[in-house]
Amino acid sequence: MKLYNNRPSPYGRKVLIAAHEKSLMKRITLFAIDPWSDPSALLAVTPIGKVPALVTDDGAVITDSTIISEYFDAVGDGRALIGDDRFEVMARVALMQGLIDAAFATVIERRRPTERRWDDWVSRQHRAIARTLEIVAPVDDRFDLGDIALACALAYLDFRLPEIAWRCAHRTLAAWLDEVGRRPSMQATAP
Repeated sequence: MKLYNNRPSPYGRKVLIAAHEKSLMKRITLFAIDPWSDPSALLAVTPIGKVPALVTDDGAVITDSTIISEYFDAVGDGRALIGDDRFEVMARVALMQGLIDAAFATVIERRRPTERRWDDWVSRQHRAIARTLEIVAPVDDRFDLGDIALACALAYLDFRLPEIAWRCAHRTLAAWLDEVGRRPSMQATAP
């Protein structure tokens, strides 16, 4: 398998954690890509030019981090990342994907020239982040795909948006992230 990825990407980190958790890293050739430069190697795989992008052993292309993670769950070894309660897990994945999307949108908006930034948009993303953090309750002794997405979202907030200071208001979440951050898959994929 070939995985086109960008190390700081929370989407890319999600699939790398899934690959580590499913003991797939030896089967994956990793291509470090800067998607913002429209590299020809990435565009040859996917015209949308987004990472992560996976080319499976049979040549299929998958370009969504959740679907790539689901694929890894199906073809890898070890404990299931989705399991029998698929809809509950995938509902958490979708909520956490929204959290990642709100953080990512904020980061991208901040890259625009100051005079072209849309402050109301950033404020809306910050409100979405705050509301989502209010309802998130991780479960000890579980690390499924929903938890992987949550860990990636929280770590991305620490990495790219430290001014949000979510850890002070959500000490249980912060302690949970610190605990799961010790997992080999989290250590190996840190930006």
